[in-house]
Amino acid sequence: MGNRHPLTLAEKERIYTGKLNGETLASLAQEVRCARETARKWWRQGRQRGLEGLRQRRRGRRASGALSQFDPRVAEQAEGYKRAHPGWGADRVRIALREDPALAGLALPHRSRLAAFFQARCPECVALYRHRPPRPPQGVPVTQVHALWQMDAQEGIRLANGETAIICNLRDPYGAAPIASRAFTGRRTTRPRKLTVEEFRQVLREAFTEWHTLPDRVGSDNELRLIGNPSSDFPSRLTLYLAGLGIQHSFIRPGTPTDHAQVERGHRTLDNLALNPDALQDVEHLQAALDRERRVYLLEFPCRASDCAGRPPLVAHPELLRPRRYYAPDLEPVLFSLERVFAYLATFTFERTVSHSGCVALTGQVSIGRQFARQLPDRRVWVRCDPTSREWVVYAKPEHPQDERIELVRRPIKNLDFAALTGLDPALPLPAQPVQLELPFPVPV
Repeated sequence: MGNRHPLTLAEKERIYTGKLNGETLASLAQEVRCARETARKWWRQGRQRGLEGLRQRRRGRRASGALSQFDPRVAEQAEGYKRAHPGWGADRVRIALREDPALAGLALPHRSRLAAFFQARCPECVALYRHRPPRPPQGVPVTQVHALWQMDAQEGIRLANGETAIICNLRDPYGAAPIASRAFTGRRTTRPRKLTVEEFRQVLREAFTEWHTLPDRVGSDNELRLIGNPSSDFPSRLTLYLAGLGIQHSFIRPGTPTDHAQVERGHRTLDNLALNPDALQDVEHLQAALDRERRVYLLEFPCRASDCAGRPPLVAHPELLRPRRYYAPDLEPVLFSLERVFAYLATFTFERTVSHSGCVALTGQVSIGRQFARQLPDRRVWVRCDPTSREWVVYAKPEHPQDERIELVRRPIKNLDFAALTGLDPALPLPAQPVQLELPFPVPV
């Protein structure tokens, strides 16, 4: 365009308003007789700072810094969010900026610029970078959502009221989705308590209800409440509850938390997002923060776990909202099957020692008679479940595994009924209509 005087304010405004109305920068540059690069410069200035930015005359050196090209209110709010929530990363702060009504219409920085800004402005709030460890060996491959839910409890979270809290998390590793996060109150002691079977069952039932589905498998660590008595090979009541619903209960290898790396990493993610002084007042505030951040993570957070590739889990895997096996609380008496429980028990052979009083330890004491205690040389027996008659069948332990088993006695199975395994009243009314379990019902998240 050759040498010419600087653009007037009217010409700058013409470029800005013209581009807003859909005209091209090339035509606007030709109209005001300037280079296309100059037109682009003033369009960018107007887009970032509005008409007021076109009228302000820069003096001195150009502002520098990670967010120097953005409205000062953006930097001020970003720093405020980061200082109030040190665990929030650039992605979570950017979500808060996007939802802030005071910043409506303003350009927002990319996550990389926010990260550089936090490193320069408030480095004390930035976590130190740690090299990622190598990926743990994969167990049974998971190829669909709701095929596996990983369950784990995070203990010893100190609250401002002097109590401790325990958070039980459920995560779908294939969909990278936090399925449930439930906070419980711990005791006011030096050592945090453990969750009970009833509390684990409560978390699972709430998750079944929220997502309207039963998963294929629930995986957990070897917590005593989950595996049952550590000195016994008898399955826990939680395992039998899941078996009754047709859900397999699997366990990680002892001392190998990397078998469930996704839920372990999910603990830290939720801690960073939800745990702040306001949330740590008491369990009620903690639960509200967990619910809020889980919703943000599912619907808005640019997740990079699994194959989400920077998309929120429900965007990357909308099939999370399609149940595999439909569940509703009032249908649990229909969905739960004692036949499945006894069929599962029939896969075990329990080796026991008969006491001097003629009892065998299973679900309580099973009396088989004093005569067997005297007749058996080493008082060792095998016990199996007959799922058809729902009885314990006691065999004399053979000297050699290939020897024929000699049946000694049968006893009815006690303490393993619907009420004991589900915690529900067996007198609950059953649905009058047949249950359809395969329809894809939408889930209100």
